[in-house]
Amino acid sequence: MSGTPARLAAVLTASVCALLLGATAVPSSATPAAASVAAPAAVPVNYLRAAAGDSQHVAPGQQVAQDLTARALDSDFRPVEGAVITFTTPGDELTFPGGATTATAVTDADGRAVAPALTAGSAQGAFLVTAATEDQEARVSFEIIID
Repeated sequence: MSGTPARLAAVLTASVCALLLGATAVPSSATPAAASVAAPAAVPVNYLRAAAGDSQHVAPGQQVAQDLTARALDSDFRPVEGAVITFTTPGDELTFPGGATTATAVTDADGRAVAPALTAGSAQGAFLVTAATEDQEARVSFEIIID
């Protein structure tokens, strides 16, 4: 790398910040060597657990009281931060905002991903909402009873 010490420090600082924040790009003022810095690979999720929201009852047409929360854990049962979790409903019986049947959430430092609010449809019965990792290797179901 060439340039003044201040410029070099600025480029290195931008590259380190991009790496820590998981960015895949660095500022255009960076040199080609700094631009090749990639984000670290995510820790795999080996287990998903229902942390909140399982076994709820809701009246037809009403919003489910407690948001569904899945907890992502690695092979040593430690929380996994930054994992993308997809929540999927069985269809019109339960929907996310806008009538969507799928929603994604990213896990926090404690490995928790919280789904958007669910609204019950008009059909009565027990329905399962699933939460799964992107590779579908880890999954968990939440039972919601519309009555």
